[in-house]
Order: sequence, then structure tokens, then C-alpha cells
Amino acid sequence: MPTVDIYLPIESTTEWIHALSIPRRDIERLTLRPLKWLRFATFTVCGAKGHLSTTKGGQTVDYENVSFENLTDRYYYTPDNNVYHLVDYEAFNDTCTSSAATPRSYDFRERVCTRDDKCVITMRDRVYCDAVHIIPRSKGKNYISSVVHDRSSLYERLPSSLEEDVDINCIENGILLRADLHKEFGKANIVFLKTPNFVMEPNDVPRVEQYSMPDNRTTLQYMVEPPTTERSPVLQWDVQADWHDEVSPPPSILLDFMYGAAVVHHWKCARLREITFPPPEDDEFEERDDPKDLDYDPSKGKQKGKGKGKGRKRFSSDASAGLLEAMDDVLLLSMLLKGTTPQSVAAEWERRHKEEELRSQEQSREKVQQWLNLSATPLNSVEKDC
Repeated sequence: MPTVDIYLPIESTTEWIHALSIPRRDIERLTLRPLKWLRFATFTVCGAKGHLSTTKGGQTVDYENVSFENLTDRYYYTPDNNVYHLVDYEAFNDTCTSSAATPRSYDFRERVCTRDDKCVITMRDRVYCDAVHIIPRSKGKNYISSVVHDRSSLYERLPSSLEEDVDINCIENGILLRADLHKEFGKANIVFLKTPNFVMEPNDVPRVEQYSMPDNRTTLQYMVEPPTTERSPVLQWDVQADWHDEVSPPPSILLDFMYGAAVVHHWKCARLREITFPPPEDDEFEERDDPKDLDYDPSKGKQKGKGKGKGRKRFSSDASAGLLEAMDDVLLLSMLLKGTTPQSVAAEWERRHKEEELRSQEQSREKVQQWLNLSATPLNSVEKDC
């Protein structure tokens, strides 16, 4: 299958990494301006505004060129000022060691339903929809905070609620989708593209709707072509919800990050796979991200894998393992481009893991002490009554 390959320079070196290999037929499905889209897609992966050229550090391509036939088989992406703004390795650990690290927000679904009312694409009634976390809830508060902090300089304006302490359950990180679309989003099969952005205009994206072109679009796109056997496949429809600043819509910074994670998930090259290393065996804890389960108690999650050895405690989510892995691949790419070795990332992860273990043990001791104090209170009262 013919592909277009994207190469990225490693900071402070003369080396270029073969980062992405994207099938031409997918590019043709997703855009009317292939070079613009390739520039945007690479930006979402590496978190740096830059330019494409057909040679290393060569002349910038003509982004208005609409001819797919004239695409070459490789492009080199040079970041502006040779500086990357990627997700920091502090977000590398995609898990948490206690339910307290990512507390269940009981009103998350209610707030998202109030804003969106129906599925933002199909307009299906909310009872058939899920309140979806854009960045998966299992990633936790530290992860989303790091994404926003590290990439905020790439956007002209952020919602005021994201300029301070960012919570994984904030309404900006939510979107109401029909249940089947939720599954596709969790598998990184669909993403959302907001236009205009720093390189693309609304008319650069294929369109299903027949009415006049709006000034702003948020378009559902399939990273993989949907099966033709579906009775009523959802095409590249635009979001139908009335999203304006006053209702805290999903911002570009979060949608773009997940766009980049999906690009990596489907089209990362062998070089990225080589630098990915498996986590140690671990005790696994399940925490199903069921947006309709408002009575869910994380403390009653089921423990699995007991006796397999020490390691991370995971909380599963509706996001597929592949998407979560792709999000980590973005972080690994960040380290590689900045000249940091995977070994040093692993060492940093191990250090943080030990810190989390100690913190978890301390929290457990505090909870036991609180339980003993509460248990002692009625006994003292009984003794006084006697």
C-alpha cells in the first residue's frame, strides 16, 4: 500500500527519526489539502508548529497544492525555532496507585448532558449516549494537567478553567456520544478535528452536510475507513451541538492531543515501536469507566493478578489498550526528540512508582487510623452511659 513517510529531527543532533508512515488512501479520505493535513497531523504528534519540506531542512512546500498525485513518498518536518513543546515525561505514568488519585465525579455525566443534550454527532437521545472523557479518566489529573501546561503556548487562547488547576473530570474534557461511537473513540478509530486551526481552514476538510460552509467546524473523522456493511454508517459529520465559549466546549488543546495519539496508534513507524518498552508485571485493579454508573464506589474495585509481583496498579477505562499505549508513545517520542533515552525515562518512572507506593502505604495507614478512631467513639459513649 503506498504511504507517505514523515521524518522528525532529534533536538541538538543531526539525526532524523522516521516517525510516521501514513497510507495515501487515508490522507485522501481525511482532507482536501493533503500537505496542510500532514502538517497539522505532525503538529498534533510532536507538539511543535513547523513546516514540511521534501529534503532535510529544505524549502517549505506549497501547502495550497491540492494534487494528491504530486505527493512525494516522504516529508521532513522542521519545528519553528527548532524547539519542541511536547508532553513532559511527568505524564509518562498512565496509571494511579489509589482511587483517590482519580476520584469518581458523580456529576460528570449530568454536566455533559446539560451542555450537549444529545449525541453531538447523531443527535440521538441522551439515554442512548455516554458522557465520554476525551483524555481517558484512567490517565488521571496529573496527566491532563501536564498536557495543558506543556502545550498551552501553542494556542492563542485557552478556557479560563484550564489556566489553573485542571481536573480529569472537568466538563471541557467531556463529550456526549452515542454508545457505539464511544467505543470507536476509545479504540482511536474516530477523532475530532477543529477548524480553523493554525494551518487548516474549514473548507480543507471533506463535508457531508449540504448547507453553507460555517466559519468554525468540529468534524468527526475516521482514522480507519468505516465498514461498508453498516446500515447507516456515521460519515464525517460536523458536531451538531451548540458549542460556544459560555458553555465550556471541548478545547482544541485536548482534541488535538488525542488526534495525535490516534495518528501514532495507527501510523507509527518501526522506530517508535523499537523504543517502546513493556511495563513490569503488576497487580491490576479494575475501575470501569461507566459514565451511567453514578453509584460506583472505586474502593470496591476488583483486584486481579495477586501474587504476580510488585508493579503499577492500573485502572481500566473505555479507552483501548492500544490508545493508551499510543498516548505513551507520544511521550516516548517527546523524550527521544529531546535527546532523552528510553532508559532514563524508565528510571524516572521507577522512581515515581516507588514514591507512589510509599504514598499509597501512608494513605492506607491513615485510613486504618481513621477507622479505629471512628470505631472507638461509640464504645466510649456506651461506657459513659453505663
